[in-house]
Amino acid sequence: MIGRDTDQRSPLDASVIPMQHCAMRRFAGSLLLVVFASLRVAAQDSSAAAPPRVSPAFGVHYGSPLRFSVAVGGLFDVSERRNDGVVVMLEQGQQGSEVSAGYFRLLGHFGSGYSLRAAVVRTGDEPWNSSAHTTYVGVEAHWMIVFGVGGRLGFLRRASRSSFDPHDNLATVGISIGS
Repeated sequence: MIGRDTDQRSPLDASVIPMQHCAMRRFAGSLLLVVFASLRVAAQDSSAAAPPRVSPAFGVHYGSPLRFSVAVGGLFDVSERRNDGVVVMLEQGQQGSEVSAGYFRLLGHFGSGYSLRAAVVRTGDEPWNSSAHTTYVGVEAHWMIVFGVGGRLGFLRRASRSSFDPHDNLATVGISIGS
């Protein structure tokens, strides 16, 4: 072709764009795969009379490293008892954000229960007890004593690169209302 370089590729061509290695994206994709696969398996069970029930979940948290934060997500009740299943949450705080997913169990009728979750935290400019602009991956335990009021504890390990930074591990501690 005249006036056109045949080796020039479109900026939308996948071979031109460098591959992104973001732990949070990989975790979120894996998380969605696990959630939807568990819902699909439950839907194939012939003994399951009712489909999984999806309920909105929200919460307000205060603690390290995000400081004050707000969380939204969903509860996927996959059992016949309708009090346990999969929880998926997205949380935005003053000093970072978090994506988490795991198992939840509600106990009694007064909003008490617990959840065990895998979590990915990305810190902002001035997080508490952690490094700025760093990604951490680990586990968290959330418990609610009554009416959704409770706390959380977690242990996370640095997933992003860093040079000479003392915060390789992160312990999350906080109080919460809701999920």
